[in-house]
Amino acid sequence: MASSMSLLVLKRASSLNAATKSLLIPTSSTCVVDQTNNAYCVTCNRICPEPTLPEQYLCGNDGIIYSSACHLRRATCLLGRSIGVAYEGKCIKAKSCEDIQCHSGKTCLWDARMSRGRCSLCDEVCPESRSDDAVCASDNTTYPSECAMKQAACSLGVLLEVKHSGSCNCK
Repeated sequence: MASSMSLLVLKRASSLNAATKSLLIPTSSTCVVDQTNNAYCVTCNRICPEPTLPEQYLCGNDGIIYSSACHLRRATCLLGRSIGVAYEGKCIKAKSCEDIQCHSGKTCLWDARMSRGRCSLCDEVCPESRSDDAVCASDNTTYPSECAMKQAACSLGVLLEVKHSGSCNCK
């Protein structure tokens, strides 16, 4: 049965993954690009309830304080790219990870480029990686997989992000 919902075709923007030539999305949705440049269709909340508890505040990895997870998701939709949670609570002017309290078994990783900390899970067990899983990270090191890059970040205590898939020597 064909859907009566109209669809909009978005042509590939320069920020989208090269594999994404065009994307069919419902007109009630927005295209959002995540940290690894993959595009997703999401339905955006237009109205978020005001926070009633101080525990609802989140520090975004963009350094902005969001009143709740709903407010952060709404900002992601308006911006068109993913905004991750750096840590729970209001953003603080931290000099190092020692100033940041991480919850739920997370570890603070320092982003030297932005001079900010980000709480991350560091207990991930990596499956055996294939040669096509390799990633080039923000430290210009090639890791066998994104999971292996995250493990290295946790052992070093620094934030590493994927620059692109494949070897750092190939691009």
